[in-house]
Amino acid sequence: MPMKGVQLIDIKKVVEADGTLLVMEEGNQVPFAIKRIFFVRDVAAGKSRGDHATKKTKLILFPVSGSCTVVVDNGREQERFYMDDPSKGLYIEEMIWRSMQDFSGDCVMMAVCDRPFDAGNETFDSYDDYLKALGN
Repeated sequence: MPMKGVQLIDIKKVVEADGTLLVMEEGNQVPFAIKRIFFVRDVAAGKSRGDHATKKTKLILFPVSGSCTVVVDNGREQERFYMDDPSKGLYIEEMIWRSMQDFSGDCVMMAVCDRPFDAGNETFDSYDDYLKALGN
């Protein structure tokens, strides 16, 4: 059974003679109002990104190019998602720990979020603090 609060989302893919169009729309593929978009790229070999849980933010991660593995953790179980298809996004609700790992050299990950960034009050950066917040 899939982990609650995490799911793969299909992005509309239109293949035409002159190229492929990938479309995501708020209310269709994106289940929230889009308030922030950011990209992760140029991650050094062997390094990870993310390594936190957001307190309130929901987001969808898309591999624009290349690939990486996204590990999600709800404090009781983990799931791994190999992300290499830009027509698939990984929806992650708030209070789910995530880590992006094993980046290919050409990887660009895009995140679409439901909230603006709230510096200092956005994330649990310590896994122990995250588990305490969950009551574990």
